[in-house]
Amino acid sequence: MTLGFALAVAATLLSGTAGPASAAAEPESAAGTRTAVRVKVSEFVTNDGGYFYTANETEKQRALSYGWRLTQTPMYYISSAPFPGGKPLYRLRWLKKASYIVSTQESERDKLVASGQFRYEGRLGYAPASREAGGDVQIWRLSSNSRWRLATEAHKDSILVKEPGWHLDGRVYFQFKSPS
Repeated sequence: MTLGFALAVAATLLSGTAGPASAAAEPESAAGTRTAVRVKVSEFVTNDGGYFYTANETEKQRALSYGWRLTQTPMYYISSAPFPGGKPLYRLRWLKKASYIVSTQESERDKLVASGQFRYEGRLGYAPASREAGGDVQIWRLSSNSRWRLATEAHKDSILVKEPGWHLDGRVYFQFKSPS
């Protein structure tokens, strides 16, 4: 993928043309105004070999149109709006290539943006902070050579054994197993 094409993809995703559907990565001010709806998270491999996450159907279709490959990684559901016991999921793009990181910590988000190497794209959605908040499935973050990915417990273990070079960053949040 050329740099121009990558910038066009990022600009399109950020410009709002991806649509206002539930749980798009969105600016801070818009999140508290909608009713919480559970939405499915999708994982893509970008043309640069990075990983991209969305819970927005319009973004999903747009990513497919760019030739990004939808993976078979088991991902479940998050909420489109805040809820008691939930925490926001922040999506950031690494500026050197189409590689994305998801964080639940404002301090990490702010530190990455301040480094000048990442652009904050908004909230992916909201996830249970614990089992008590309704979380059914633990989600872990792994990293390898400026690529970041999310995985369930079993998938995390498989990646660490079968795909050399990946390192475990730790558990980042929970997902809901069902859409309701």
